[in-house]
Amino acid sequence: MIGVIDAGTTTIKLAVYEESKLVDLIREPIVKHNPQPGWVEIDAEDMARKCLKLADYAIEKYGIEAIAITNQRATAVLWDAKTGKTVFPALGWQDMRADKLAEQLNRDRTIKIARAVGKIVAGISEIIPTIKNSRRAKWFITLSRLSLRANHTSVKLCWMLNELGEKAGNYDLKAGTIDSWLIYNLTGEHATDYSNAAATGLYDSFYLRWSKPILEIVGADTEMLPTPKESDEIFGEYRNVPVTGVIADQSASLYALGCWEKGDLKVTNGTGTFVDLNVGEEPWASSRGLLPLIAWRLKGEMRYMLEGLLLFSGSAVELLKEIGIYDDVRETSEMAFKSKNEDMLLIPAFTGLGTPHYISAPGLLYGMSNAMRREDIVKALLEALAFRIAEIVDIMKKEFPVELRRIRCDGEMSSNDFFLQRIADVTGIPVERGAILSGTSFGANLVAGKAIGKWNRDFCMPFNDVFERKEDMRAKYQKWKKLLNIAMNIKL
Repeated sequence: MIGVIDAGTTTIKLAVYEESKLVDLIREPIVKHNPQPGWVEIDAEDMARKCLKLADYAIEKYGIEAIAITNQRATAVLWDAKTGKTVFPALGWQDMRADKLAEQLNRDRTIKIARAVGKIVAGISEIIPTIKNSRRAKWFITLSRLSLRANHTSVKLCWMLNELGEKAGNYDLKAGTIDSWLIYNLTGEHATDYSNAAATGLYDSFYLRWSKPILEIVGADTEMLPTPKESDEIFGEYRNVPVTGVIADQSASLYALGCWEKGDLKVTNGTGTFVDLNVGEEPWASSRGLLPLIAWRLKGEMRYMLEGLLLFSGSAVELLKEIGIYDDVRETSEMAFKSKNEDMLLIPAFTGLGTPHYISAPGLLYGMSNAMRREDIVKALLEALAFRIAEIVDIMKKEFPVELRRIRCDGEMSSNDFFLQRIADVTGIPVERGAILSGTSFGANLVAGKAIGKWNRDFCMPFNDVFERKEDMRAKYQKWKKLLNIAMNIKL
């Protein structure tokens, strides 16, 4: 049996698997604080205590053969190796306190020059497309959209180091994402895997190294950062049980959904939504705002992916519950199907929009009347989220020359039939729903099992439902895009 520690945005979970069968699942809430609007702080020491408690339980009750870790990415943890204690609360991936700092960092001369050179190469590539076959050229094209953002681990780390100032010399500082922090507490090692490293904004995914120019801008150094390893390496031991199968949540989901080959596409709908496209063994450049990331590195096998994200999707559905639109999120699919309103449109900019609109924009609700009902608002929200996914898929179609045959979905919000149907309706691509909505922990289980030789074959989760296009939503989608353009250009 394998125990998977799944450190998410709201809970830390232990899932115990016997091959593909879920034997046990325990949840512990994450202690979070929002001391100011836009601030998201996580009690990392509380999370570590709960991680050890869950690992102890799995070892003592089930005699597990390995501990795997999957986690939310981009959360920044800074701790003192002298004491093993955190210096600040962890800054969650949704934390936006460093927005002004990011703007300041983006004015750095190095970043300006990188963008300028990148735009020149991107322009040449439009005239001579074969240039994109060069890894060096793809690296430059990616630089054309280089931008440090408040939700990057790099910017959060910079904020913490700035806050410490001269006091930083009093500590033996170590920094990392949640996986690094949990590995450190389990094994004493300071390590991460390639999929997590690539999501920090500090790592060069094209050349597999910490980026010295970005580290200089941020004020960090490589001594502070973890050693990247393959996800199926042994990261250390806890109570004589190997820690392996360390993989970032979206990479784990991509693996669990069987998206192993170039052109495979998945959408994970949780607190946020993540649209990930497997681009194969070579990294791919994006000049339209997609993030070039490492999907995984397993026994030397490298897979890259392009990612687009919605910052606030499942959270938006929860928000409507909190303000009294409905009592249970499970009602939302049926409510949306009941709505006959075809005019109401919503711009879901609750905490910004995400890919490719990394600018501030107001949320809007268009088409209100005295005939509107709660169901209409729910429908408008779910359609808006489907339209945002379609935007990202459209970019992927333009930038990556492979036919997208299907979209595989997981995440708790993928239980919503109306939502998945609308994704199929607007994209025209069949949508398959995974039988296991928690693809993150299942993927870490699969990687860990192969790492310790429990199985040598590849298998993924089964799929329950397929949603085909029933209604052509392209006209409404284009109308929604006009409203989005208005929202992004409003100045009051």
